[in-house]
Amino acid sequence: MNITRLRRIALAATVAVLTPLSVLSVLAALGAARRLPADPVPVAAPAVGTALRRPRPVPTLRLVNERGQPFAVNAWRGRWVVLASAMTLCHEVCPLTTGALIGLESDLRRVSLARRVVVAEVTVDPWRDIPSRLRAYRRLTGADFELLTGSPAQIRRFWNFFGVYYRQLAPGQPPALDWLTHRPEAFDVQHTDGLFFIDPSGRERIIDAGMPDVAGHFSPALRSLLSAQGRTDLAHPQLPWSAGQVLDDLRGLMGRDATNAPVSVPSGDAARRALSGSPRALAAVHAQAGALLGGEPALAARIAALRGYPIVLSAWASWCGPCRSEFPIFAAAAARYGRRVAFLAVDTNDAPGSGRAFLAAHPISYPSYQSSSGQLASLGVLEGLPTTIFINRAGQVTSVHTGQYGTLATLAHDVGRLTADLRTGSHVR
Repeated sequence: MNITRLRRIALAATVAVLTPLSVLSVLAALGAARRLPADPVPVAAPAVGTALRRPRPVPTLRLVNERGQPFAVNAWRGRWVVLASAMTLCHEVCPLTTGALIGLESDLRRVSLARRVVVAEVTVDPWRDIPSRLRAYRRLTGADFELLTGSPAQIRRFWNFFGVYYRQLAPGQPPALDWLTHRPEAFDVQHTDGLFFIDPSGRERIIDAGMPDVAGHFSPALRSLLSAQGRTDLAHPQLPWSAGQVLDDLRGLMGRDATNAPVSVPSGDAARRALSGSPRALAAVHAQAGALLGGEPALAARIAALRGYPIVLSAWASWCGPCRSEFPIFAAAAARYGRRVAFLAVDTNDAPGSGRAFLAAHPISYPSYQSSSGQLASLGVLEGLPTTIFINRAGQVTSVHTGQYGTLATLAHDVGRLTADLRTGSHVR
């Protein structure tokens, strides 16, 4: 059991004006055993969590790996580390964390960074997560990253440094069944969810207290571990982070990211050449490049006409600064993926004249529709602008991304998740 439900009210109050201190103070209020840095402030506006202005050296903490061998965290020196708190008998957020980290490992291999980054889960349940159980958890879930445990004293010292709170408490009624022994669990463990970035010199750089967003890509084995609350967390993660955002921040920390570099926006002719030969339904979208079309009925008809193709639907407004900032990213992505993915946009809560003037100055290869946030509620709740809604080939919303995309890499990652099974033939090309 995690303490996410206990902190939802406190965290929800910080969403609109989230500051680094607000997130860290929530952890402290929940009983974190150390004082978190007094003045962490954003350094490079990370997509995940809070960057620490004063990176904290991680001491030589000792653990035990899944093979029962002693392990010291200084073995990570020379590589970046993405570290998460978890336990194998959690039924809420921890399975989501495992799923997200499996996705991160896959992404790291795809971009040839796997050798430079360590991904690890360290237990908050040293009483039951012995090495043999960790090995069984790996077989069950397919986790392909480091799983670490230790004695109760070792785990206490380890998580005291990072400010992660955990304690035993009575099991639920009726008790959940242990997936390994199939016996009722004797106790539960209440804990905070934490994600931490450590640099190659062994310094803590970023901390996050949010939930993983696996965007519908979640294995049946992990899903089987979820309780009713866990299934709610899967569908509606609080303060979500994704594997793509973690990768984006790693690249930023490595200095390899394009966060501050201009995106190369294709010209109209270049976009037309890139999209030449698109299937008929997608070619019809491209033929209306930059147009501002009708309202919600027209949008619904277009979505229906695109059945069989994944759709990326971007809600924006001419008066929205972050929308203007991310427009070049969407223009570039649409030219890159538009032969197999439909890009559409919605000018939301905006004056038609303002929307047309904006589109004339910001060329894209797809049309926009006029609507309001209320009319879009059937597709997804707009908590602000910009918002991106991902729709699969069956016309079902698979995920909603609230806020600006800072890099093409992050948007490309989410588009890639939407189209992941194109290679298997379950989506059309």
